[in-house]
Amino acid sequence: MTEALLDLRDLAISFQTESGRFRVVDGLNLSVKRGKTLGLVGESGCGKSVTSLSILRLLECPPGHIDSGSVFFDGKDLLTLTEEQMRQIRGNRISMIFQEPMTSLNPVLTIGEQIAEVYRIHQRLNRKEALNRAREMLNLVRIPSPDLRLGEYPHQLSGGMRQRVMIAIALACRPEMLIADEPTTALDVTIQAQILNLMNHLQKELGMSILMITHDLGVVAEVCDDVVVMYAGKAVESGSSEEIFRNPQHPYTQGLLRSVPRLGQKASRLETIEGVVPSLSKRPSGCRFHDRCPQVRSICRESSPPDFVHSATHRVACWQHQKEDG
Repeated sequence: MTEALLDLRDLAISFQTESGRFRVVDGLNLSVKRGKTLGLVGESGCGKSVTSLSILRLLECPPGHIDSGSVFFDGKDLLTLTEEQMRQIRGNRISMIFQEPMTSLNPVLTIGEQIAEVYRIHQRLNRKEALNRAREMLNLVRIPSPDLRLGEYPHQLSGGMRQRVMIAIALACRPEMLIADEPTTALDVTIQAQILNLMNHLQKELGMSILMITHDLGVVAEVCDDVVVMYAGKAVESGSSEEIFRNPQHPYTQGLLRSVPRLGQKASRLETIEGVVPSLSKRPSGCRFHDRCPQVRSICRESSPPDFVHSATHRVACWQHQKEDG
């Protein structure tokens, strides 16, 4: 197997609210292999974005708090590093593309200044050298007329252009690891395809690993080598993309895949997963999916399932697989 560049082990995160402290990520394990893409999939509120912020130690504390676990990057636990050591890693060795570029980009600075800032901070380049490198990055992410765009402001660009600028900023220092949090949200399907193709091209060119955070199974099928499916703060299934799409084992994963519309499908009501995601204050006992699961058993209501081995690279947290695991 390819060595993991990023390895999360038993990560647990909680938030303090007026109603008490609640666990939002509970014992998460995942590994991103070198040069590969891992898709972290789940509904809104399942803990995907909180996980990504915790990797880079950007989680606001309080109210958030990393209760336990480890975040190993290239063999070092990021949770044990000083803030100064983390600043050397953020944007340099690990970069992140945030969900909404309009709120992530500074509205009063030009595009050129915002990309150049990365080079001035991490590589100590002067302003002229940094702007030249910024121009090269705009070319790399296929933004036309880069000299013109350097002097423009975020509001002057389209949504797709702004997302490309975010990618340019994230990749400026040729990071080993890219965290992409819903990078195609709010873009039309044509622009989505262009952004995904661009990321795939740049990954091959730069040899970086990608953690792709999304709720869109179409994005996962397009770009991911491996998948971790999350539900209510827990990983319920993990494996290669081929295994997950060809032979999903967890009832939640099966429900997600059934709910995806398909070309040629007869006009009818889309299949849905009955019920709603439980709130933080009312997480069910046992398996957190049991109150929505069509295959629920008595043990599901009583005990949280461990990870059962379905194959060498495929694991599923479901009591249906108890016998299979031996």
